[in-house]
Amino acid sequence: MSDITSREEEMVEEISRLQGERPYLDNLFRSFGPILLQRQRWLQKRLKPGKTFQVDPVKYTAGIALVQQCQGFLDDDRWQDAGLAAAGAIGRGLPDLAMDMDYLANRIRGGLDCQAMCLAAAESSEVDVNQRAAEIGIKEVSFVVFLRSVERMILGLRAMEMAEELAKLNWQKGYCPVCGSFPHLAVIREKGQRWLQCPKCSHEWKFPRMTCPYCEHEDPENTGFLFVEGKKEEMAYTCDKCRKYLITIDQSGNLRHISADLLAISLAHLDIVVQEQGLEPMVQCEWNTYQNQQ
Repeated sequence: MSDITSREEEMVEEISRLQGERPYLDNLFRSFGPILLQRQRWLQKRLKPGKTFQVDPVKYTAGIALVQQCQGFLDDDRWQDAGLAAAGAIGRGLPDLAMDMDYLANRIRGGLDCQAMCLAAAESSEVDVNQRAAEIGIKEVSFVVFLRSVERMILGLRAMEMAEELAKLNWQKGYCPVCGSFPHLAVIREKGQRWLQCPKCSHEWKFPRMTCPYCEHEDPENTGFLFVEGKKEEMAYTCDKCRKYLITIDQSGNLRHISADLLAISLAHLDIVVQEQGLEPMVQCEWNTYQNQQ
């Protein structure tokens, strides 16, 4: 059994376990499980060992992320392949979008430049993205989910390629050192250390436990934690200053390594509770906003 197959099977088992433990989130696991599995499969097959980018340690320490120092998207990132993989997985997980994904996949096979399309959308306003979706012939939500999925694949490559080198450098910001995104999840590990998890590239980095990643203030009087009744390891870090929150889970006593995306999805019910109190997530993901896009 290859390492790739083993990791896929572990994720399948983890999804099944979480579905059994949290049947009220079954729809989310059914929707996004295929997308997460396809992303992991694609990344493991496309990773090029030893591929690195030149990082300026001074700029990095000052808070300039990798994508601001180097070219985050490359011509040889196999964009067409990524687009087809993303479209297939989205269609399997989100039946309401399946027709659009089939149509988009056929357009890509017919020569639609996936790289140009994704890069243009990344530099466009929301209005322009909506217009581009209409020009292609698919719904806005279909186009947005597709763009995010492809972006995660490509940025995921950058994070995996650079993980070893970045681990040697000092990063002190609350946004991701690879792609600049704010975290969607925090994991508490050994010795109470807080590790922030990036929703775009899946990179993780250590950050002070009582500092707000979004606005970086450290006043205990303006921060708090909302806990799930009966599950003290599941909580939401809240900041009264910026009115943002960060879903957090204490894994300090758990030897099982679970995908950060799966952990975040397994705590989506907590997103609802916190958002009802008027707070916003530090970053929007399909699993904490998609239900509002239907």
